[in-house]
Amino acid sequence: MINHDKAYLLGLLTGGGTIANGTFLIKLPFKKWGMNPAVMNKIAVDILTKIRDKFQNTYGFPVTYEIGNSFWSIKPLNSPDISSLIFDLKSLELPTEGFLLNSAELTRAKMQLKGIAAENFLTGIFDTRASLALSHRRFTSEAPVVSLEIPGSTKNFLFVVQICSWLTDLGSTTDQILFNHPCQHSAADPTYKGWKKGFKIRFLVKSFLAKHSFALQAKAIDISKLEKLQAKDEQVPCSKRIIRTPSPVCIHSDIDSPDLPKEVRNKLFLHYFHFCTVFGCKHAPTNEIEQILDNYPDYIFALPRTEKGNIKKITDAYFSLRALHFNEKDIEEIEISVKDVVSDDNYKGYLELEQGIAFLFSKKLNGKRHSGSKDLIIRQNIAERVKLQKVIGENYFPILLKNETNDRAVLVSSLRSNLNQSLVKRKIERNELNINIVE
Repeated sequence: MINHDKAYLLGLLTGGGTIANGTFLIKLPFKKWGMNPAVMNKIAVDILTKIRDKFQNTYGFPVTYEIGNSFWSIKPLNSPDISSLIFDLKSLELPTEGFLLNSAELTRAKMQLKGIAAENFLTGIFDTRASLALSHRRFTSEAPVVSLEIPGSTKNFLFVVQICSWLTDLGSTTDQILFNHPCQHSAADPTYKGWKKGFKIRFLVKSFLAKHSFALQAKAIDISKLEKLQAKDEQVPCSKRIIRTPSPVCIHSDIDSPDLPKEVRNKLFLHYFHFCTVFGCKHAPTNEIEQILDNYPDYIFALPRTEKGNIKKITDAYFSLRALHFNEKDIEEIEISVKDVVSDDNYKGYLELEQGIAFLFSKKLNGKRHSGSKDLIIRQNIAERVKLQKVIGENYFPILLKNETNDRAVLVSSLRSNLNQSLVKRKIERNELNINIVE
């Protein structure tokens, strides 16, 4: 029988454990938070008392810890027999070798674990995977977030949907999910290679604390501090969520990446609830997603929504695009003020135009993103001039803007162009809930 102590330890293993050669290692990816001296003592006490005692009392062997680069590790002492632990994992139909999250599936665990055992199992996962970094928030510090972080390398979309669904069953309200897919991490730039940022299941702190907890003292203290900051209201339950017009997505160059499992490879997703719906979550607002899918051409860029970089790179990208799709068209280059660009109705249909101008003139960049308020950057540079290349006599074809003073350029396209819509028809095919790339 799996009691509540065993359930917690199995949750720890599921969230951070690797089993190989008759032993295991549980990594706690605490990053900078876990290297804070004030926190380190609390973590050590928790491992050497609570977690060590649980292993000793339930499985008959103690554990110790090691501190690595941005993580803590828990491992058994003296090479014990772990067969009873393996037996319990098997009884929940959880993996028994390798990094467990790579193939963990929660159907049996959810069926078998009830009450305190279920909550303790989930607490074990929270202790390994939940991040309380202040950077996790809904726009402001008044909406602090608990973020369950699942490595993208696991490719385990099903686990992400399953654990979120389980938590929703228990009364939590998910604030947002980010899936490890370019439609989520690089919806605008089809060439951005930094999209593999992993999975994040986010809950506002009060929603999390209403139903769940941490066993690790240091995390419990920190989340209590965050709770005092929250002034924002919770989201409504997922099943009742009204989806505003989704932000359009581009066809990313890595949409066929082997880092994506076949269930999501060569497919476009228009909202995080779209993933939930495809993977069968009963809490997903399926009717809302189906209404969006009925109008899917309105939300897809077959042309780049935007590309940013130095002038040579983006100029080359622009003329490569021209060679593919509008080589017969004549191009002109004009010099124009920022004021004239943002006030001209002919450019209103370019979704990323103002973001692009902010990139061109931002004093500081965060990767390819401008730093600071977009509107303020534009106001401060409203009289500056840029070089603009466009198709003569055509509206809404891709345009190229260059700031030669700092060697920055941006390419932007429009959903409104007949070219984009014709490419969507050619490249995309809908099959019920799936939007497939066919070319």
